[in-house]
Amino acid sequence: MKEKELSGGRFVIAFLIFGTTVAIAILLLLAALAVWLSELTGSFIASALILGGFFAALALLIYLLAVREAVERIRTRAETVYEVARMARSGYEWVLEKCSFLLRLHDTLHKA
Repeated sequence: MKEKELSGGRFVIAFLIFGTTVAIAILLLLAALAVWLSELTGSFIASALILGGFFAALALLIYLLAVREAVERIRTRAETVYEVARMARSGYEWVLEKCSFLLRLHDTLHKA
């Protein structure tokens, strides 16, 4: 059992290090691309705008093609959960009101 825990921990650490190095590599590649584009255009601002526009368009395309349906399903499920919670709260308040009425009726009958 101890061996499995260690191997799981090593996997998590290796995965985190891998993810960090991939992120650093991507950032360095983007920086190099920005510098190269700034040499081509003569303006660092123009190169940043070009890269920003490209990645904004790419993000929009990914959202429209892959993410929009998942977000819609999550929104629908969240609305369902909200509706069920609202109905449960309503039911709880109704039961509480009826119990309170019965207790008041019981107290009234015992006092009389």
